[in-house]
Amino acid sequence: MSHADHHHSLNAAFWLTAVFALVELVGGLMANSLALLADAGHMMSDVAALALAMLARAIAARPAHAQMTYGYGRAKVLAAQFNGMALWFLSAWIIWEAVGRLSNPPVVQGMLVLWIAAIGLLINLIIMRWLHGSHDINTRAVYWHVLGDAFGSVAAIIAGAVILLTGWMLIDPLLSFLVAAILAWGGWRLVRETTLELMEAVPKELDCDKVVQALQSMEGVVGIHHIHLWRLPIGKLAMSAHIQVDNKEQWAALLPLLLEILKQQNIEHATLQPELRCYD
Repeated sequence: MSHADHHHSLNAAFWLTAVFALVELVGGLMANSLALLADAGHMMSDVAALALAMLARAIAARPAHAQMTYGYGRAKVLAAQFNGMALWFLSAWIIWEAVGRLSNPPVVQGMLVLWIAAIGLLINLIIMRWLHGSHDINTRAVYWHVLGDAFGSVAAIIAGAVILLTGWMLIDPLLSFLVAAILAWGGWRLVRETTLELMEAVPKELDCDKVVQALQSMEGVVGIHHIHLWRLPIGKLAMSAHIQVDNKEQWAALLPLLLEILKQQNIEHATLQPELRCYD
């Protein structure tokens, strides 16, 4: 999916989620279902996540300048990290409410829960289809919110069905614990990934040893050091390194070959410095 497609997908997802979040909130209050209220709360967090993602996208689109030579691309990483932390807070709220309801489970209207949750699941699946396939961490953060919400809808459907068939009200808060665990796990993945990117860790799709071995296989390269691999704010993979050679006169012919090897590793931005090998 193109950048423009994801732009429109985020906008459409925002409005669709905002409308149904209100519907689900009212339905959860009418049905007295924590599973449905938890799902509504998560959908509201989806609205906030989508709004933040759109804001971060607008900031990231600002051009680079003398004081921000890398541009504003990290805004999307910061937004994704915030959305990951928001999943933790939402998970904690659901657990807090579920614990209270275990000791005194309220009467839940199973049929209302079932219908609203089924519609919510359908909407979540539509939005997930819109957002699927993006390599942008900002969009993937929203995808995790919506994925967690889809699990919440499934939990609410199960709760509604069990209550209708058996009248067992405890299923509502018990399934809410499962939703909370899924949200906490998704939040951890997002916070971990964004923290690693902000600390400029080696991107997970790159194997540093493999990259070095590929460069050292080139005739004329006798050593490599001061190696750095990271992801640029614009999303491209980058590398810098010192390349030891026996003769600097061969560097002009060697450099294009090294850059081609790096392109095969999907490293599009490389700064390579030649050095003469030191002999003891």
